[in-house]
Amino acid sequence: MNIHPSAVVDAAAELADDVVVGPLTVIEAGVKVGAGSKIGPGCYLATGSTLGERNLLTASVTVGTPPQDLSYQGCESQIVIGDDNVFREFVSLHRGTPKEDNLTRIGDHNFIMVGSHVGHDCVLGSHITLTNCVHIAGHCHLGDRVVMAGYAGLAQFTSVGRMAYIGAKSRVVQDVPPFVKISGDPAEVRMVNEVGMQRGGIPREEIDEVKHVYRAIFRTGRSVSEEAHALINDGSAMVRELAEFLLRKEAGRFGRYRESLRGH
Repeated sequence: MNIHPSAVVDAAAELADDVVVGPLTVIEAGVKVGAGSKIGPGCYLATGSTLGERNLLTASVTVGTPPQDLSYQGCESQIVIGDDNVFREFVSLHRGTPKEDNLTRIGDHNFIMVGSHVGHDCVLGSHITLTNCVHIAGHCHLGDRVVMAGYAGLAQFTSVGRMAYIGAKSRVVQDVPPFVKISGDPAEVRMVNEVGMQRGGIPREEIDEVKHVYRAIFRTGRSVSEEAHALINDGSAMVRELAEFLLRKEAGRFGRYRESLRGH
């Protein structure tokens, strides 16, 4: 290990042999860091944090600090992070609470930019990009390949479908369907995220089908719920995914499906 002399690493932390730790970083007991990871200067990894392999924390990143939840009473909880993630300066990632398995989870190949925050009990998939100063409240779920532009924010218990794009400074208070672009205050669906689907390797014919379905759901003025029910048995997996997501949203509370699960 390459640990700077000014770093404070508890003897009970578990770091792979090739982990690099920068100056003035603090790593508490019980933290686990996988092979090939680099922890920059001034970072703080709290008890309950597990990081996979080849993660990069550039500087002043905090991982696994207590949740910002007034009901939290200091019990043991965790944050589990996958492989090949990049966390830029002043990112903060909070561990979970007893409300949801005491766990915050982040997948692989995510790029979390300067000043962004991921709250307690969140679940993030893989290949997600959070641009500067994105704030995600507790209990949110983000699917794979979601992109959130700068200063966007999610209300607690919000779900974001995969390959969705959220515009800069958007205030998101309802679930965001997969494959769409949203923006505004409050944010609204604007169009299909065609570029995002292309980058995700979706075939052209499937993108065109989603665009057709999008027009049927969001541009006819008819009931979103009725249109989604009509598409639920469609042969396309992507169309079914979109329809099922919309029906869950409609069944939720305040437009957030996971809000309806609170206390269950």
